[in-house]
Amino acid sequence: MKRSEDILEFETHGHGLKSEGKIDGITVVVITKIKNHTRTNDGVYTVHVLAEELKERFRGIDEARDAAGAAFSARASSALTDDIITSVMSAVDPRPFHTGHFIDSLGTIRPDLWSALIARYGAGGQGAGTYYSAFSAVAHALHRAAIRGVLDKLQEYVPAPPDLNWGSPVIRYWTGPGGFSDQPYPDEPAPEAIYSEGAVIEVKVNRYERSRGARAACISHYGTVCQGCSMDFGSRYGERGRDFMHVHHLLPLKQIKKAYKVDPIAHLRPVCPNCHAMIHRREPMLSIEELRAIIT
Repeated sequence: MKRSEDILEFETHGHGLKSEGKIDGITVVVITKIKNHTRTNDGVYTVHVLAEELKERFRGIDEARDAAGAAFSARASSALTDDIITSVMSAVDPRPFHTGHFIDSLGTIRPDLWSALIARYGAGGQGAGTYYSAFSAVAHALHRAAIRGVLDKLQEYVPAPPDLNWGSPVIRYWTGPGGFSDQPYPDEPAPEAIYSEGAVIEVKVNRYERSRGARAACISHYGTVCQGCSMDFGSRYGERGRDFMHVHHLLPLKQIKKAYKVDPIAHLRPVCPNCHAMIHRREPMLSIEELRAIIT
């Protein structure tokens, strides 16, 4: 693969004041002539790489271009700052989102950065033959940002959507900081709480409903509106309720075999805690259609 600085294409400088370096038509470098040197009459240039100005000043367009290529190569891998991640994440819909959703938003909001990452690491994806790609670089940048508290990383991988052309069979889901808690189920005590004897009621909860990764994929697909009563916690409670929703597993537990693998889209549905409790209150559990019939 070519080096990223070799992929940069600079327009003919001529006598203009600016020279832009582009990748696939996307401007990632801008070189500006600010004055002529008093003794040599050579041009004095500033260089902006990925919208950030280099501190140095350069005498001569060739020197400026060489410096721009080197800086571009060095910065492409660390261009996803916390501010940029926050900005891109705020435009991502739905929540939680997977890495592919974030990349789509990045390509729309900051096409220069996405083009820079592709130039440095390659596009990746299924069939690309690239172990570490621009997709990988974004995923690792999000991982580091999650450690710093910029966003929340859901601990489980889930199968990648088949139409995504992802380079891996699994994908990670993310959301804003504090936006996707463990979401206790009805009557479920917090694990660190201390109770007197006889004070805790046992509640059976399907482990597939407790999977954060599977729940994230379900909600990412269907949204956070209850499919029983149409409750939307974000609309009712604002930012505090955003992204909050239980999920319900459509298959009865007795039908699930040991080798079973949950399909978050086919087998799970978002429901609010009230509807979820009513579905499971008695055996056999209600279908969502039966629940809707009771409500209406």
